[in-house]
Amino acid sequence: MRRFLVVVLSLFSFVAPIYAQRRPRVASPSPDVSTQLSALGILPDDVRSILLIYSGRNLAKSEVDKLEADIRKTPEDIDKRLKLIGYYDWNGRSSLDRLRLRAHVLWMVENHPEHPAVAEPSLRDLRDDPEGTAQMTELWYKNAATCDASPAVLRSAEKFFFGKDPAEAERLIYCLSEKEPNNSQWGNELAQLYRMSGVPGQVFPNPADRALYAYNRVLELLHGPAEREALAGDMAGAAFKIGDFEGAAALAKIYLQSRDRNATQKANTILGRAALRSGNMSASKQYLLDSSGPAAARDIATYGPMMALARELLEKGERDTVLQYLERCLILWPRGENTLQNWISDIQKGATPNFGNFNE
Repeated sequence: MRRFLVVVLSLFSFVAPIYAQRRPRVASPSPDVSTQLSALGILPDDVRSILLIYSGRNLAKSEVDKLEADIRKTPEDIDKRLKLIGYYDWNGRSSLDRLRLRAHVLWMVENHPEHPAVAEPSLRDLRDDPEGTAQMTELWYKNAATCDASPAVLRSAEKFFFGKDPAEAERLIYCLSEKEPNNSQWGNELAQLYRMSGVPGQVFPNPADRALYAYNRVLELLHGPAEREALAGDMAGAAFKIGDFEGAAALAKIYLQSRDRNATQKANTILGRAALRSGNMSASKQYLLDSSGPAAARDIATYGPMMALARELLEKGERDTVLQYLERCLILWPRGENTLQNWISDIQKGATPNFGNFNE
């Protein structure tokens, strides 16, 4: 979404002059960015909300006073309310500013929880206002009390609770998955929730059990064959990155049995790196060799070899094993022969090659 916003703003800088030439010149204030882009028909509601909030940062005090007066007359003018939220969130310093920000945010959450703006950070976090945050939390519990709420409301509630109440976020993810069973977003969101907060309400004797439990829970929400095959590998990689080596190894062993074409190379690489961190050098060396087995032929022929484990073994002085691995890769990656030969030559000379983009 943020990347899309950058593209939209760049596009606006190009098309706005053209659009302005087509409009009759009148003596009135020029519309803001969100108004012009909406008129061009290229601005989704969620991006428009972001632009309105950000535009509020630059309001003058006189403009703020006028918008406040307008809001009292027409409370449903959401555009003006979002500008005020942007102003108070960015510029608010006094206790009165915080109270006004709270009032506008709570009004949005209570009256329009389906609006895309309520998922924005300015409307999710009331800094230095614990009382307002408590009131907002109660409103979100009420808005998303059951799965019967609209998907828009459930999405915003899930974003709100993701970092505040993992159990509630988990419940909402399951609600959304029931409404959108073919949307893989909810499986991925659940995996991220478990990675950041653990599995709510569960205690496990070891990291491997936790990882396998989380994997099976996420798997329930994925229905596409390719996504299901790749899931264990994705979760294994994510677990390894955060230092959960036992969990990563347990998931990599599942991934190794999948039909995903990356499985042989990726799973063995993770297993080897985890073994190295547990002090099992012999297993780590074997995993490196296994990662260049026949089942990895298509993956290596297309993308080349993964060199992260090889590099780590080189750092431990295991040059013979790495050379054996590279000799195998010569057969599987003929178009990379020159690169492989250069690496082999460097290692034979006692140097560690620069593996560049293959160092994964």
